[in-house]
Amino acid sequence: MLAALPTPILLDIAIFFTASCWGLGFFIADRQVYLFASSAIGCFVCLFGYSVESLGAPPWAVVAAPVPLDILLLWYVLRKPRKMAIAYVSTWAIYIVLHILLSSSLRYDSLIPVWKLHR
Repeated sequence: MLAALPTPILLDIAIFFTASCWGLGFFIADRQVYLFASSAIGCFVCLFGYSVESLGAPPWAVVAAPVPLDILLLWYVLRKPRKMAIAYVSTWAIYIVLHILLSSSLRYDSLIPVWKLHR
């Protein structure tokens, strides 16, 4: 359903959902709303992943490449290892659940492109 949209729109949707997941992860870890930080991380991570994918990298690299960037930006925002761990794990948990819902219901695979849940 959403796969028929142009690539820039699909990327914008991925940025929005990624930023939302980071925002929820930050809120779970620190009980504060980090609107700008989660939006910035969503943009950087999605654009970096899209760049890696456009270079023809293998699927595992598309998923693994943004992880060091995630950690660096997470440290820049929270700076406490315990809060960073809580935020990172909760962000990925929310991200995976959101991917499952969007991929299975709307056939939208841009959150985790290598993990398609429909035929």
